[in-house]
Amino acid sequence: MSTVTDIKSRLDKRKIKIAARGAQEQRRFRRVQLSIPGRYLDPVRGEFACKLVDVSPGGARISAEVPPPVNDHIVMLFEGLGRLEGDVVRAGRAGFAVRFSFSDRKRDRLADAITWQFNMARLGLNEDRGGARKPSRGQATLTLRDGVVIRANVIDVSISGAAFACLERPRVGESVRVGGMSGRVARWLDNGFAVSFDPPASPQTPPAA
Repeated sequence: MSTVTDIKSRLDKRKIKIAARGAQEQRRFRRVQLSIPGRYLDPVRGEFACKLVDVSPGGARISAEVPPPVNDHIVMLFEGLGRLEGDVVRAGRAGFAVRFSFSDRKRDRLADAITWQFNMARLGLNEDRGGARKPSRGQATLTLRDGVVIRANVIDVSISGAAFACLERPRVGESVRVGGMSGRVARWLDNGFAVSFDPPASPQTPPAA
């Protein structure tokens, strides 16, 4: 009986590890909308203008008046994301989709860059150009519920939240606004606090005609 229990326990732990790994990969390859103009280079036809529609560390959807043929390997350049390359997996009149092809290290750097670019506009972040250029460096203006304004340095930022370094520490659970995003203070840190962003509002169903 103990042998059966041990086997079942090992299987349960294996399932948990597989589920955790799957959840991690899903977060890692989460696609976000980014509208960034750029250019792509087709090795045969030359260089063309394009615009990023959405992107993840695994691939992107791109609009272009002159899309490349399917299966072409192309090089793209987007401000803030740098040089990207991959294979065209779909193409149509509105644009094309590409699957990136590079190392895991480059993929991780791209994930950081995507997160930073995604949050810069919606949180009203200003890059700290005096320091090292890192995806998590910058300053933000936070407004508390009572109107108090806090200027804080960004420690870390993700799609669902951000951490800030400053002397002030609003109470946990307090409402806060960062740029165009609202959220609540999730926890205190040694040198600041973390904010959890509110989920986006569900689109309202249009009234019947």
